Amino acid sequence: MELLNLLNDYKGRVLGILLGFIIALLIIRFGIILSIFIIICVGIGYYLGMRYDNKQDFKDLINDILPNNE
Repeated sequence: MELLNLLNDYKGRVLGILLGFIIALLIIRFGIILSIFIIICVGIGYYLGMRYDNKQDFKDLINDILPNNE
């Protein structure tokens, strides 16, 4: 129980440590270029998932990326 309170008090630090550790493992395993590609893909997936959770329309996203040329 005390560990959960400690983790709750320092969420940002714990998340930062885990994120840094995962990125280090990616770089060691796959190299820097492939690791950057994986991180970008994860970021895009997170962004699309966030839009889905917020019930935002994907058509708006497509229109933002590819505006109509009228």
